[in-house]
Amino acid sequence: MMAVIVKKRGKMSPKDALLEEAALGSVGIEQSHVVGIFAVTFLFTLCCGLFGWKELTWTLLLAANLFLFGYLMKLTIDAGMNVPLGPDGEPLDADSSDDDDDDDEEDDGYKAPGIKSHQEKEAELPAIS
Repeated sequence: MMAVIVKKRGKMSPKDALLEEAALGSVGIEQSHVVGIFAVTFLFTLCCGLFGWKELTWTLLLAANLFLFGYLMKLTIDAGMNVPLGPDGEPLDADSSDDDDDDDEEDDGYKAPGIKSHQEKEAELPAIS
């Protein structure tokens, strides 16, 4: 997930990058602080795992994943990509269904030559007595 975030940050427009840096600066955090916070959290989680503190380790891993997922969704929404993402972080292709049911309900006045409407087909059917 971290690699996808770095990739998306690289694709950010300069305006969005400046806005994000300004937001961090208004809180008093620099880019180097973010890298340091990530490194300290990673090392602390690693130490908790080595000491055998399973509950704390899993809690930290879950919290880190939720934070990274939330930040990834923020970047996705800010980029204007309102499409679902696959497990690799790439946008999924549009679902191409073979259902033509949606087209039948629209009546724009066009009638293809040689194709009869539903009413014309019913009119040709013999009456059942």
